Amino acid sequence: MKIFSTKTITITTSYSNRTNSMMMNSYPCFLAFFSILLVSVSCNNIIQEACNKAVKSDSQPKVTFNFCVGSLEKHPKGEMARSYEDLVPITLHIMKSAAKHVSFIISKMMKTKSMDIHTRAGLEVCAQLYSLADSDVRRINGYLKAKDYFSAKTGASGLVTSSVTCEDVFNEGKKTVSPIAKENNDFCRLAIMLLTFIPDAKSKK
Repeated sequence: MKIFSTKTITITTSYSNRTNSMMMNSYPCFLAFFSILLVSVSCNNIIQEACNKAVKSDSQPKVTFNFCVGSLEKHPKGEMARSYEDLVPITLHIMKSAAKHVSFIISKMMKTKSMDIHTRAGLEVCAQLYSLADSDVRRINGYLKAKDYFSAKTGASGLVTSSVTCEDVFNEGKKTVSPIAKENNDFCRLAIMLLTFIPDAKSKK
């Protein structure tokens, strides 16, 4: 009986040690998982908070909540955002890609020989406006690095105006439907989001 008891104690102690060891080894993994979970929740909160603010903007076209959240969450660095200021360079990067995409679509459409004169003239205006978008985005980024928020907001407002102009040109004279209405409106929504996310000139953030 004593031998059996000793073996039982030995087995129980060994099992207990292994269990404790497994718990100790799992603890860092649990902490890492919990930290990632907190980061994810924090990211979602700041994106949703920022998008709720953008949705309240009176600018047209209206920014929808789903468009705003979807655009930011799809970006590789979206999940790392912790503040409005973190969302600004992300939005700028999205806008830079969007501008190139619109320019590509315009250049492709311009090759269509059967296009009417009014539509072609409108696309030429839009092409010129979007050709300046890349330098505008880089200029705004420079203002932000210098914390010149007033100039950054002015630049963002200029991008909103450019996209509105691109749409309006199709409504002048012989009105026609813009063939890039969706892409142009999406770019305008991004510009409105950018304008919303940039801190105010008097902000101490």
